Amino acid sequence: MKKFVLVMAVFCVLAVVFTVRATADGIKEGKWTMTMVTKMDGLPPEAAAAMKQMQNLPPEAAAMMQKMNVQVGAGPGGGISTTVTQCITNQNPVPKSKRTEDCQETHDKNGNTVNFHVTCNKQDFQMDSTGNVTYTGDSMVGHIKSHETAKGRNMDATIDISGQYLGPCS
Repeated sequence: MKKFVLVMAVFCVLAVVFTVRATADGIKEGKWTMTMVTKMDGLPPEAAAAMKQMQNLPPEAAAMMQKMNVQVGAGPGGGISTTVTQCITNQNPVPKSKRTEDCQETHDKNGNTVNFHVTCNKQDFQMDSTGNVTYTGDSMVGHIKSHETAKGRNMDATIDISGQYLGPCS
């Protein structure tokens, strides 16, 4: 009986240690929905004017944009709001975009915060971004600063991210 109690005590201690270690990483692996609000500086005048006009789209066009999870001027202070759903893992803890699929990324986890750096050097597109994402239970927040050069034009952007855990990845 004493041996059984000792084995159970050791098992309970190990379970607690592994549980604490899993939550110390701070990232709840699974499917997350994330809203990214992008604010851009250095837009060419015609692009800035087009963004301003997009805030007053006809209902059909606004519905189409909403179907694509894109809203202009919807975030706090304006900007472009995009919502995506992705699987987040400890190996891939940073939200991805189609623009940065083939880019180089480094990240460093410190508890529940991931600091990262992304660089792209494509033919007509160069980008250098730094940011961080902090996971707390079923929610996350992040911030990215980015400098891009596309077709000879420079642009700086800040992106604020907020997200919610949805469940396991399918």
